[in-house]
Order: sequence, then structure tokens, then C-alpha cells
Amino acid sequence: MRRKRLLLLGLLLGSGLFMDQILLHCALGSGYLRGSRIAPFDPPIFYPGQQVSLREIAAHDREQSPGDTPFLFDSELGWAPTPGHPIGEMKFDWAGARCSVSPLERERHADLTRIICVGCSFTLGDEVEDEQAWPYLLDAASARHEFANLGMGAYGLDQALLRYRRDGRPLRGDEVWLGWMPAASLRLVTMYRPAQRHWARMVRFKPRFRITRAGDLRLIPNPVESIAHMHAVLSSQKKFLEALDGNDAWVARSPLAYAPEGSHWLHLTGLGRMALTLHERRDREVADWLLDEQSEVFRLLLAIVDAFREETASDGARLRLLVLPDRGALEDLAQEGRGYWETVTDAWERAGIEVIDCSAALVASGAAEEGRHWAPGGHYSVEGNRIVAEVLETLLDL
Repeated sequence: MRRKRLLLLGLLLGSGLFMDQILLHCALGSGYLRGSRIAPFDPPIFYPGQQVSLREIAAHDREQSPGDTPFLFDSELGWAPTPGHPIGEMKFDWAGARCSVSPLERERHADLTRIICVGCSFTLGDEVEDEQAWPYLLDAASARHEFANLGMGAYGLDQALLRYRRDGRPLRGDEVWLGWMPAASLRLVTMYRPAQRHWARMVRFKPRFRITRAGDLRLIPNPVESIAHMHAVLSSQKKFLEALDGNDAWVARSPLAYAPEGSHWLHLTGLGRMALTLHERRDREVADWLLDEQSEVFRLLLAIVDAFREETASDGARLRLLVLPDRGALEDLAQEGRGYWETVTDAWERAGIEVIDCSAALVASGAAEEGRHWAPGGHYSVEGNRIVAEVLETLLDL
């Protein structure tokens, strides 16, 4: 009887191993399952569209020239516009600001209030024409104000602060408007864009801040210094991990998922690879991070905006923080009656930060239910930009 049990157990184990290897070599042999990448992520590319970006990096490194297509790379910020050069249909001036009603003067006029806008694509105005973005609409609405739109797609507040320091401060603004999309907050703890957002089209690295034991911000610079360096880092998993040096939260918390392929026994089993993939995808709901006042994301948001407050005050400028929610955030607000980001904005207001939340006006206009406020890629449409401009026009004291 005992022998039969052992034999049965051996058959079950053998069958299980056989099925696991079929899963490994047949279903997971390509490294993808239903279009999604399966761990280990060596190389750290998550969907076929990123292969195009990888080939562009290789081509630019090989040719040592910008080539025929725009290539966003900035050794300090990760990516940024090249002053005077367009990105698609978007035009940028000598300061790297998106072009507005009139060219931004190199010398400020005493009778104009200069407002510098920094933030992500919801500040820049992705997916609409130059003249349809809300900073342009405000510029056109007032002859006594001029706007310098230094927003940039896929930026976190950390990059917005660094861009203000480098590109915004020399413009000597009277006011600084910091646009914040709550759903983008998890960008603060990454240094490799696709690790935080697997479906990101752009394969790039970025700087980030960490908080010291004393509570100060410590800058971790962009881990790649050039396009050639980026190509080398993405060509070797060992160099990739060395470049990040444990500073990307998404990579650091799932080391086996990013380990060189075959370096751990879990990489050799189908179920092991599936388990690593699911483990790496965990805890990516931004609301959970923003509702937890002890989370690293929450603490970084407070610290970065506090740095903005100190630096703009030192520059003699007024800081205003604009909440620019995406559609998912508005749907959540309409359902719950309170935005998941309000724990953060409440803390900012207690610290003396002037917060202008565009959410209520957007919800009132139907943006939580209607598609007309949204462009195909999820940014504000012409109508969405118009609503935001209406809210913010009250700040101009016309």
C-alpha cells in the first residue's frame, strides 16, 4: 500500500512538473502571455511597443546624431524639450516653453505679470493644439499676464521641481503654478519609467528624490549620462541593476523579477515565473499610497512641494498648486464624494500652500461621465482645457 502511495505521489509530481514545463516552453516561451510580459524582465521591456523605443535608442547611439525623428533625452531631467524645436505639432520657444500667444520676451516687462507653469502633460496640454491648451487660453484672456508653459509629458513633481530650478528660475516669474495630476504620483519613486508604468511608450530613465533620516530631500541623479550610456545600460541586465543601485522602488521590491534571466530557480518553472510576475504587479493603486500618510509617496509629495514653497518664496514668486485630475480620479470622486488625493491637499493647505482644485468644476461640467472632455489618449480635450482655464481665470484678478 505504501509503495502504491509513493508511486502515485511520484506520478502526480512528475505530471505536475511535465505540465509546468509545457507552460514554461509553450505558453511562456516568448516571454509574453496575452500581450503582457512575464518575469524575469531581462531586458526590462514590457510590451512590444517599447521595442520600438529600444531600437530608436540603439539607432541614435550608433549614428551619433538625432536622426530624422525627435528624440527626447536630457541628462539631468531624463527628457525635456529642446528649445526652439517642435515635438510633433507642439512648438517650443527659446526658453523651452510651449509657444503661446506672443513670443516670451527675454527681458520681463514691468507691466506684465509673468506666470511660470510646471507639471506633467496635463499642464503641457498633450493632445490639443498649442492655442487650445489652458495656459495659452489664459494668456490670451489677459493683456496683463504672460505665461511660460514648462510642463512636460510623463513628469513627476520631482522633475517639475528640477525643471523649475534649471529652466524656470531664470525666467524670473511673479508666480509659479505647479500642476499636479494625482494619478501620476507614483512616478516619484521610480527612476525607470516602464518599471512604474509597464505600458509607457517612452523608455527612459529619470532622477528622483529620497528623504533622509533628518527629513531632507536628497537628489538621486538621472542614472544615465548620455544616449550611449542608456543604450549600454539597457543592453545588460547587470548594468541596468547597477545603474539603478536600489533606488527604483518598483525594481527594488521585486529583485527576482528583475534578476538576470536564469539566475534563480524560479525562472526555470512556468508557475515560478507567473508568481514573480503577479508579485511584481502588486500595490499599484495610487489611492492606497495617497491615503497612507506614512507612505514614501505621501511624504515625498509633502517634501517636494515644501521645497517648491521655499524656493519660489526665495525667488520672490507666489506659488499656487493646481490639482488637475484625470478621468479615473473624477469618476472616483463622483462615486465616493471625496477625492482620494484630498488627504494630501489638506496637508498642503495646513502647511500654508495655496491649493486650487479643478475637480469640482470638471465634475459639474460632466467630465466624470461624458467623453467630450477627454482626448483619445486620456488627456484633457479642447473642452476639458476650456473648463480648466475658466476655473483658473479667476486667479488672474482681471
